[in-house]
Amino acid sequence: MSEHEKTTIVPSSAPTISRRTLIGGAAAAAGAGALGFSMTPVRAEIERLQAEGWEAKPLACCMCGARCGLIAMKKKGVPVSQSTVRIMPNPDHPQRGYCGRGAQTMWLWNHPMRIKKPLKRVGERGEGKFEEISWDQALDEIAAKVKAIATEYGEKAVCLTSHNFTGYQNWFAAPFGTGNVINHSATCNSASTLGRRMIFGPSFSGLGLVEPDYANADYLMLVGRTVSCAIGVQSTMAASRERGGRIVFVDPRMPEPGFAGSEWIPIKPGTDAAFLHSLILVGRREGLVDLNWIERWTNAAYLVRDDMMPITEADLVEGGSKRKFLVVDATTGEKVLQGPILNEKGAPTGFDEDPTRKLDLNWEGTVTTLKGDVHAQTVYVLFCRTNDKYTPEATSAITGIPAATIERTARDFFMKKGVCDDGWYSSRNANDVECYAMMNIINFFTGRMDHKGGLVFTVGGGFGGPGIKAAGKKRTGPTGVTWDYTGEKPLDKQYFPEGIGTLSSAFPAMLKGDPYPIKALFMTGCDMFHREANSARLIEAFKSLDLIVSQDLMPVESNDWADYVLPSTFFLENHEYLGVNYALNGNVQKSDAEIDPPEGCEARHDIWQFLEILRRIDPEKAARVGYTEEIKDRAGWKAWWDKGIMDRAWAGFIAAKNAAKPGEGDRIAAEVESEGWSQTAAKVYDQIPYKRPFTTPTGKAELISFYALTVPSAKGIQPLPEHYTTKAYTQPKPRSNEFIIASGKDGATNAGTCIFTWPTKFLGDRTLWMNPVDAERLGIETGDTVEVEGIDNGVKGRTKVTVTNRVMPGVLFSHGFSGGVRTKVLLPEYEWAREGINTQWFATGYNQVSCGNMANNVSVRVTPVKA
Repeated sequence: MSEHEKTTIVPSSAPTISRRTLIGGAAAAAGAGALGFSMTPVRAEIERLQAEGWEAKPLACCMCGARCGLIAMKKKGVPVSQSTVRIMPNPDHPQRGYCGRGAQTMWLWNHPMRIKKPLKRVGERGEGKFEEISWDQALDEIAAKVKAIATEYGEKAVCLTSHNFTGYQNWFAAPFGTGNVINHSATCNSASTLGRRMIFGPSFSGLGLVEPDYANADYLMLVGRTVSCAIGVQSTMAASRERGGRIVFVDPRMPEPGFAGSEWIPIKPGTDAAFLHSLILVGRREGLVDLNWIERWTNAAYLVRDDMMPITEADLVEGGSKRKFLVVDATTGEKVLQGPILNEKGAPTGFDEDPTRKLDLNWEGTVTTLKGDVHAQTVYVLFCRTNDKYTPEATSAITGIPAATIERTARDFFMKKGVCDDGWYSSRNANDVECYAMMNIINFFTGRMDHKGGLVFTVGGGFGGPGIKAAGKKRTGPTGVTWDYTGEKPLDKQYFPEGIGTLSSAFPAMLKGDPYPIKALFMTGCDMFHREANSARLIEAFKSLDLIVSQDLMPVESNDWADYVLPSTFFLENHEYLGVNYALNGNVQKSDAEIDPPEGCEARHDIWQFLEILRRIDPEKAARVGYTEEIKDRAGWKAWWDKGIMDRAWAGFIAAKNAAKPGEGDRIAAEVESEGWSQTAAKVYDQIPYKRPFTTPTGKAELISFYALTVPSAKGIQPLPEHYTTKAYTQPKPRSNEFIIASGKDGATNAGTCIFTWPTKFLGDRTLWMNPVDAERLGIETGDTVEVEGIDNGVKGRTKVTVTNRVMPGVLFSHGFSGGVRTKVLLPEYEWAREGINTQWFATGYNQVSCGNMANNVSVRVTPVKA
């Protein structure tokens, strides 16, 4: 074998697993389809194992961003293996985990294809040909290349991308001096984030800050949300269902939890906003909505011009405030000004208004301003004028939902004071911002905002973990070192200032040096070909770079294009304290199974990799984050990181809690050690906006977004959200061989690393779902192979079909992060990972204005392949 024929690097042996072991180890994958499951057997099993000499260690799963609570049960006194470590849900955890992905943790830990040593490319990019090298060689060569790039082009020529690990990347980027840390929220949650920001304000836009009160909801509507992430939500929802609560899924395909006594309403992709408008219209016409709440706690009564711009004191009086808004007294007809009370930073702290005044929601007329008379009306008048278009009959033609179903659903939702989920994974059709704004707006009309059982505002745990703090142009490391930061804002913020991560915005810099060259890319824990829309465009970007480094566990396809692949540890092997996401109350947790990588695997923590590269580039920059001496092995890293960084940050948090309330920190610390988690703050209902305003311009929830109207970075987003046809893909011809493929996930296998785990061969679904009506028209049966061709780009792929009623007619469904793997580095036993398609092959990569949101859904032609 020549040097250039070397390749990775794994023993060719699939695991020997019995059917009993497979099903037992990943039992949650089946259970994920149900809404909750009893913890009594789990507690009993934990107690039985402990009696037999097993010990329980807490884990925070990172198979997705939810960080659900798990327990690693370890048999004492024996080597770690799949038979001596069992991954289980933490029974009383507020976000208890256990979907099929978390259940497969041990299959990932000692996977025969796990990357075990640093790899250096020896073939052409994309060939997947590597040789194993030492850590010293890998780090020395990477550091030299990065230093040379920074010397010639500046630090900003180095870009870092991830999805869940951008916090790790900042340990390198901030002291090094590049601002180009860009994640992949454009194909995940950018749209829902901006949708919340538009109507609640920036402080309420982040994931998990606004949530349905799942346990107490009487009627819960989930539009495009499967609740397979965070899986703990299913257990919380079970409490509602046990009380008789209704759960309704609105989705082109029926998600697994739809089997569990729930209702599924099929809807054409990209039409959610129309459906939600129609529900509100029915509620308005039948007098089912809470107009008192709308009048008091939204901007509905505020006067606006025909262009929707608010009429403020500044329009009426020289030097007047732009934060005092004109309203009309419903009793006297008097025009008055009201608005938020602002602190020194301009943030609302209360309301300067008469709370007993009844405002006119339906006023329309002429207002005399400094520039003359203008026609004006209330926000509510304009909202209703738009809303009136969405009759059940008209909306049925848009959405494919029968008018009678729309009417019945509206009555059920409002009569039961329902709550609509605010969304998570939201990048589906690139018209999603307005859809997700409407998912929140419909909750205004029930009057249950922040009331028990409604859409509520959660409480954080309070522990952010160690990292780099930013204050203007200053940065401070975890050991207190402060330095002047010279990096610019990331490129994606220049193109999409309301986005939270759009890597494709850096492609012009990679390909053409516009607005400046990017020459190096670090990828941390991300399968780029399943994450980035338009695979062909991604390849062109890869080809243009001087250096690509990937930090990963498994041979994902994007690793084939890297110059160096560095083996990473993952949550099973790392020590961390962190908050609990997507829970009603504030909680903190510990993740530390005290398990090392398997024998022969030289995997290292991603932050260690970054700091050793940084130290080799410039020791003074590494010292900014407290890294002053070379660490050679895992033991040294654990001493520096576990004890010196993580535990010290945790000790500071506990000390602060004790200082605020004697004994409180000690209680939290003890509970975290014994239970794996502790509650640090309790949710109090009826606070926002009643006692604490929103952070919108008005301090209130906004039916027409004054944020979208007045903040330049939001230009182009509809301030009054409604339906429009997406520009991301061509609409297919009806009743033909053209379809929209809706892409989504389940709780069994859909994660970048789980693509390769052995249970996925049996639990994963790599087929293309087709409705029986369409299958009969095209002469297709379950198991048939079809050719799939992108309507917009002509890209082709082949896959098998499953004919099922779980997808609506005219639409296909494909699981994301499930199949279509094209890496050159697969053992023969894992060739099944190539089955299926990846919808990103067919995607145009179109970005929604302002936030960069992309479409994971695509339009294709389907042709049967004759045997």
